Amino acid sequence: MRRMGLLEGMGRAELTDLVERLGSRYQPGTVERLTTEDPAWREALDRAEAEVGALYDALREADLTLERWRRAMAELSRLWLRAGPPPAEVGRDDGAFLEDVA
Repeated sequence: MRRMGLLEGMGRAELTDLVERLGSRYQPGTVERLTTEDPAWREALDRAEAEVGALYDALREADLTLERWRRAMAELSRLWLRAGPPPAEVGRDDGAFLEDVA
């Protein structure tokens, strides 16, 4: 099972909050009534829902990018840590070490 990422979790929490708020106020038949009275409302609703769906997918992709970033940063750090002084040279004069790096 895939672990939910930070951004997806935030998006999911906002969607859940919206559904709960709307669910507490919704009267059965309202969507049908509004669609009949104002077809443009339904079209706008469909567009907004599609946009939220597309953006939710983008959040999931961004979570994957963030995870890749973290792995790449860990690898970069691991590699650069090798550039530090060998254990035998830990007590060596810092100026001499800096000359080696420069």
